[in-house]
Amino acid sequence: MKKIIFVCTGNTCRSPMAMFLFNKIAHERGLNWEADSAGLAAYGDPINVNSVKALAKIGINNIDYTSKRLNFYMVDEAELIVVMTSEHKNILIASGVDEQKIQLLGNGIPDPYGGDGEVYALCLDDIADGIEELLKGDAFN
Repeated sequence: MKKIIFVCTGNTCRSPMAMFLFNKIAHERGLNWEADSAGLAAYGDPINVNSVKALAKIGINNIDYTSKRLNFYMVDEAELIVVMTSEHKNILIASGVDEQKIQLLGNGIPDPYGGDGEVYALCLDDIADGIEELLKGDAFN
């Protein structure tokens, strides 16, 4: 099974939503891929309640997730690292991660942290669009 890792800052909003959605899509389509997620500045916090609510609206329930920091083992294991912003990509490249392994999701996904449920739902819509675009790429064909 191939590994993809979604990366954001705190790993409580964007990257876990992307992970759960990607895994749902991969399962439904029979893809030989499994997603994980991590943050560049994650501190073991629970997934944001608005992320959980946004995922529940699309049928992803019973979520129990705690943020974790990206480490080099995860980077080495992943076939593809998908970041939410260009800044995340630049940080990874500066840390020595192979630029060829890194891809920006969509045109970048703004951080919904601090927003209400509607902001998170819109963020998940952007993530879904980005994942659909990602799945059209060479790695999945």
